[in-house]
Amino acid sequence: MIAVRRRAVGVGRRQALRWLALVLLAVVGAGVGAALAPSAHEQIGPLNVAVAVRPSVHPGVAVALPPVGTVHFDTHRAPFVWRATVASVDLELARRVLSSSVRLEALQARAPDELRGAAIRAALLSGGCALLGSTLLLALGTRSRHGVAAGLTVTLAAMLVLSSLTLATFDSRQLAQPRFTGLLSIAPYVQRRTETLAERLESYRSGLSDVVQSVTTLYAVGTGLSGGDPSSSDDVTTVLHVSDLHLNPIGYDLTGRLVRQFGVDTVVDSGDLSTWGSVAEASFVGRIRSLGVPYVFVRGNHDSAAIARAVARQPGAVVLDGQVRTVAGLRIAGIADPRNTPNEGPTDTAGKDAVAAYTQRLADVVGAHDTAHPDAPAQVAVVHDPTRLEPLLGRVPLVLAGHLHRRSVDERDGTRVMVEGSTGGAGLTSAGLRRLTEGDPVPLEATLLYFRRSGPDAGRLLAYDEVTVGGLGLTSVSIDRTAVPATEPVPAQRPAATSPPTPGSTAPDRPPGGQP
Repeated sequence: MIAVRRRAVGVGRRQALRWLALVLLAVVGAGVGAALAPSAHEQIGPLNVAVAVRPSVHPGVAVALPPVGTVHFDTHRAPFVWRATVASVDLELARRVLSSSVRLEALQARAPDELRGAAIRAALLSGGCALLGSTLLLALGTRSRHGVAAGLTVTLAAMLVLSSLTLATFDSRQLAQPRFTGLLSIAPYVQRRTETLAERLESYRSGLSDVVQSVTTLYAVGTGLSGGDPSSSDDVTTVLHVSDLHLNPIGYDLTGRLVRQFGVDTVVDSGDLSTWGSVAEASFVGRIRSLGVPYVFVRGNHDSAAIARAVARQPGAVVLDGQVRTVAGLRIAGIADPRNTPNEGPTDTAGKDAVAAYTQRLADVVGAHDTAHPDAPAQVAVVHDPTRLEPLLGRVPLVLAGHLHRRSVDERDGTRVMVEGSTGGAGLTSAGLRRLTEGDPVPLEATLLYFRRSGPDAGRLLAYDEVTVGGLGLTSVSIDRTAVPATEPVPAQRPAATSPPTPGSTAPDRPPGGQP
């Protein structure tokens, strides 16, 4: 009796192991077949899209946009991903579509059906290849028709379960909550209209329409990134200029993403990191340590001495107030704004005499440095307020500033003056909050500058990229490239002022009679 029981148990174990082996062979074969399945191609307006269904531990819908990144939507829970890759783009057609409301509406009307058809074909291709892969592996593993039939039954049952799980868990609302990797992470979403995708998501169809328009827009506006990229050279120093963050953490998010994406060597902040300059705001500067690169800072009129000291305590931070320092191979001079006027707006005239006096003080420091180091003159000057720059014009090739909350670039007496907008979208200021409530938010702006690293023209500005993120909900992004001609003249050095301060000296915290 005991022997019979043992034989029965042994038979049961062998049958269980046999079925387990069949299931494993079926699953592995189906997975390999699905992973190797060809893509379904579809021409959707200017976009040539390849759609594939692949097994994945990160399920959902992914839109790959080479070379700028990937958008991922968590639309379902079944362990596979619908992956759409933009294989090619007709840029001229994309621009024509976006410039014509009729063409754009036609594209939006057709796109969902075309995408749905490509997705269905991709699913059928993936399912067919999964069955083929399962059949081949089962045939090799079992060498019997019964084993192949049993394994295919398991495969079909698994596919039915996955399809049911997808239908049960699919949530089209997730199309309003994309995740981004790559350059796309610069902005939360890319689309032309001011309304958000969530507001337009009346149905799955309208969501697909907006995705297509967003991708088309991205390629239409992103053509300035192609060709002659100086950042791809090893002989280039990349500097990120930010300004007027005004306590907006999204501004530091943007800064961090640009640092990582473009291999930035140093960040230059031309002031107004805070809004009221209070001790409580000093904790905001802790984000500097996460950047992992040198951080050059000059104090703005909204920044107190306490804010400057908090910045100076951060690893890699360089606070300039009347010095010339070499950072990332560039000789940078800078001085703080002499005022402490957190209630002042960018167009106020209070304390401008003090600003002019401090600019002259910085020009004197630059003159003394250049006299002492004729072979290594200052290359960049950083101030906060650009309205009193006359003493610096013609003395340095480049001046970086902020304060005005609007970007501008011009040439004055051989000096390029680059005024940055607000990297924090004017942040927590009355003007910034007012424009946000009025539906016209201040855009987030920053500029990438590319300098020659070595050779006879080391320190020369080669090109710059103006990055702008704007729209309600930060729904648009643009990167505009400007190349600087190699023949651009270097400003002649003016004679140093009489009795200049010694190089590296720091100007007093406030000049006599300055605005408090």
